[in-house]
Amino acid sequence: MTDWPRGSFMSRLGPRTAEGLLALAPPRYLPANRVLISQGDKEEQVMLLGPPGRGKRADPACVKVTSVLRNGTEAMFGIRRWGDLVGELSMFRGTRPSATVTSCAPLTVRVYPHQVFDSFLEEHPDAWRAMVAVMGERQERADLQRAELAGYEVEARVARMLVDMAQRHGVPTEEGVHLGIRLSHTDLGKLIGARTDAVGNAIRRFRSEGLLLSRYRSVVIVDMERLHRVYEAA
Repeated sequence: MTDWPRGSFMSRLGPRTAEGLLALAPPRYLPANRVLISQGDKEEQVMLLGPPGRGKRADPACVKVTSVLRNGTEAMFGIRRWGDLVGELSMFRGTRPSATVTSCAPLTVRVYPHQVFDSFLEEHPDAWRAMVAVMGERQERADLQRAELAGYEVEARVARMLVDMAQRHGVPTEEGVHLGIRLSHTDLGKLIGARTDAVGNAIRRFRSEGLLLSRYRSVVIVDMERLHRVYEAA
């Protein structure tokens, strides 16, 4: 049985329900930097994110969700890990996808037409409860980010986002906790509503103070407690 990441949609299902969902669609392997869903896509489908397959390293966080706003600016709504669903909101709203989903790491996906997935939810009450729990947590996280945008400076928002990502997706290493996903300063800026240069300045400060190590698209948190205090003290 797959050991799904804690807090993911699949981790909230009972064993029989999880097995039933997996049996409805075969896994498809996808490499990194592949678009799974395009904003405004006509396809009516829900996707379940899975690990990359046997013998391949699994990064916990594997896709990013972005959207191009009316003024042409690209915003990032969040990161999804394997065990999560993408495309489910358009099914509930009866609209085309409002965001693009792109793989950050190799993964497998299972694809379910809206009608198939809707029938599955109707037949499995625990799947409905799992869906509501996940969506509630996402909404709570989005509300917090909107509040922080008005009340916190960039350094505090960067610190909180890094700690949050490390707690949800982080991979322990000899150096510290790797975020579990490779993101550029621009990506981080899109997540917290900040300019790329402001994010870069914050990362350089945290690196100089020994709170983290940063390389190309890679961050390792060395001192989680002190980094979290940057946010708490703001």
